[in-house]
Amino acid sequence: MMQRRNSSKKRDAPHCRENYEDHSLKFLDWAHHLGFERTWLGRILLIIEEKFQIKRISFTFFFALLLAYAITFEIRTPTNYQVGDIAKSDIISPVSFEMIDEITTEEKRHKAEAAVPIIFDYDPAVFEKVSGSVYRAFRLMRSEMRGIRWPKKMADREEKIKEFLSHKSEFEKELGVGVSDYLFEWLVGHRFSARYENIAIRNLEKWYENKIAENSDKVFPSGKTIALGRVVQKNARGREFMLQKKEVLDTQQIENFELAQTKVLDSLSPLDRANILAFSRLLIYPNLTLNKQEMENRRQAARDSVLPITISIKKNQTIVTDGTVIQPFHVAMLKEIEILKSGHRQDVMTVAMGLFFLSVIVVFFQYLHRFAGVRMKVDRRDILMMGAVILGMVVITKLFWFFTETAFVSKFGAWIPRSIFLYAAPVAAGPMLVGLVVSSGEVVWIFTAFTSIVMGLMTEMNFAYMLVTFAGGIAAARGVYSCKKRNDIYLAGVRTGLVNVIMIALVISISKVDQEGYFAEILSAIPSGFLGGIFSAFFAMMLVPLVESVFNYTTDVKLLELSNLNHPLLKDMIVKAPGTYHHSMMVGSMVEAASEEIGANPLLAKVMAYYHDIGKMEHANYFIENQKSGSNPHDHISPFMSKTLLIAHVKDGVELGIKHKLGKPIIDGVIQHHGTTLISYFYNKALDQKSEGDIEISEEEFRYPGPKPQFREAALCMLADSIEAAARSLDEPTAVRLQNIVRNIIQRKFMDGQLDECNLTLKDLSKVEAAFCKILLGIYHQRIDYPRSAGGGASEVPSESLFPTKQGVKT
Repeated sequence: MMQRRNSSKKRDAPHCRENYEDHSLKFLDWAHHLGFERTWLGRILLIIEEKFQIKRISFTFFFALLLAYAITFEIRTPTNYQVGDIAKSDIISPVSFEMIDEITTEEKRHKAEAAVPIIFDYDPAVFEKVSGSVYRAFRLMRSEMRGIRWPKKMADREEKIKEFLSHKSEFEKELGVGVSDYLFEWLVGHRFSARYENIAIRNLEKWYENKIAENSDKVFPSGKTIALGRVVQKNARGREFMLQKKEVLDTQQIENFELAQTKVLDSLSPLDRANILAFSRLLIYPNLTLNKQEMENRRQAARDSVLPITISIKKNQTIVTDGTVIQPFHVAMLKEIEILKSGHRQDVMTVAMGLFFLSVIVVFFQYLHRFAGVRMKVDRRDILMMGAVILGMVVITKLFWFFTETAFVSKFGAWIPRSIFLYAAPVAAGPMLVGLVVSSGEVVWIFTAFTSIVMGLMTEMNFAYMLVTFAGGIAAARGVYSCKKRNDIYLAGVRTGLVNVIMIALVISISKVDQEGYFAEILSAIPSGFLGGIFSAFFAMMLVPLVESVFNYTTDVKLLELSNLNHPLLKDMIVKAPGTYHHSMMVGSMVEAASEEIGANPLLAKVMAYYHDIGKMEHANYFIENQKSGSNPHDHISPFMSKTLLIAHVKDGVELGIKHKLGKPIIDGVIQHHGTTLISYFYNKALDQKSEGDIEISEEEFRYPGPKPQFREAALCMLADSIEAAARSLDEPTAVRLQNIVRNIIQRKFMDGQLDECNLTLKDLSKVEAAFCKILLGIYHQRIDYPRSAGGGASEVPSESLFPTKQGVKT
């Protein structure tokens, strides 16, 4: 069973390491296997690419064009005048153009649309349908009454009439309208006489000679006593005629429907006349119905028939004279001029500025490659980040200038010069952000210089502003270098503001010393320059989390958060693996001191040391610093299983780091802090247990999977990790023995090739050795051995280490 677990661990280890490899390399391998580069066309393209770097140049030119467009794009207010304002001076057109007078055109279209009459559909067959239903209903009821014998007594007759109410539903169904019980009983009492039927039909015929609509007051426009409507008669091939609103009867106004005076009607009693009128009014239906679709089509056709009204304006033509009240078409012309001015030169300027930026970027990167290529690396992530930052700063600066001009210059321009607000823009936030995430000073300097050039072009080649921006940007980047607390960013803003103040005073004094009032301009520009530094710090604080999350950076600000000992991982470690926690704190002190000596990042090195052994929490009792005296679980398992457990703490640490989002530098430190070091104790134990018939044991099986340290902070963590563990195993940590341990372990790591892939020099190793010795001597200094009676332990014998001291290697 133990062998199966061991083999399972061996199978898992390579798979786990694949999770942290660059998968883009597999794509490159697949592309190379296609063999395109071996064809004549592929070889030509490869030579051109290697010679001229076409891809990089293309991407750089695209970025330069995007940056140039962002600079040339102007944020403008639609106009400074509004309808009803009085022009303070003549407004002259700077260009010739033609434009459509949308306001006048829309007014004419609205009038043409309003002239379209209301469209109805007229149905003359409504009367025929109604009269037919009346005839059929009366005939049906008379047929039902033929077999009924009506009593002569009034009471019995009324009872018989009520019994006949059962036929009311048949009558209503045939008639097509509901009838009250009272009217139905009245009709039954008169035996549905044809006389009353004819009276109702004659009145309906007279009423239906008129045009009847439903809710005519809502259909016709309000406020008009006479409104025309065009009627399309159904079944008459679209014959149309006009009518006025007064000619239309409304079904809701029943008082307009009265009985025609005839001799037959005069012979009826008032009650019968009222009943026949009520019955006839039930049969009123509209013969006019609103045709919304046809009306909408004709209104749209009327709008389309109005041609746009074009206005032709010549260059230098006066558009608005002094004292003229601004009209809507004046505002429209001013907007058109704004549009033409913004796009008139933009295309040519954008291309020219893009080519200029391309040249500057190529020159800067050639300089880096020529003079600093060996000492530093600028990866694609850094390039993308710097491009995004410079674009963001251009947008933020433009918006800042726009809002300040809208809010202050337009109102207080007579007292406050417009140029003052230039210096208050948070331009230095860009170098601050780059300085927080990029450790190379050369890159930060070049980025700041490029930013100052961009800002100079944004202000129409303002050389003085370009100088102030460059000096303030350098001060801002220097202020955030190796910041150890958040207040350092605000202090960097104060430093930037002070540098801006000095540069503004010097630049204005040099350029305007012969002009009157230059001293007053200096006094007014100094506060805005100082505020520019403060604003830059505020913007940098707001944008740092965004840069960290988008580009996966671990800045000093995030490192400050991770260095808090109340972090959940560190709190778990002190409970689950207290020995590892104490060991990590000691390693953190050692690497911090060494980093300061060689110019590395002390904060990164210290935080990396805090978390480099977090993977040991999964199996804490298998590591010597967490074991109790006399209890060693490695005594009961094979050396192969022991080395698998030791190697697993790297994988477990990486998984915890990813889960808690420690950041790429910390996770890289977890992976690299053992490099490919040999686990010598268990390797020698395996050799001792090897029988004559067993297969040979490879040394590679007992090495950590790597990779070797790729940067100085990871290398310092490796050295301090081994040295602190070896120093802890000494019974008598004297100064000489500690110095020998430090020197021997550094030499052994160096000879084993563990430091080959990082940029530590021999001079750096000498400084690291001195720093480690200083820290260890401070930790393991001599103490007075108090007697037992005084609470000391002079007679106690220290317990032996789990593994022999001669190994000198932490397990």
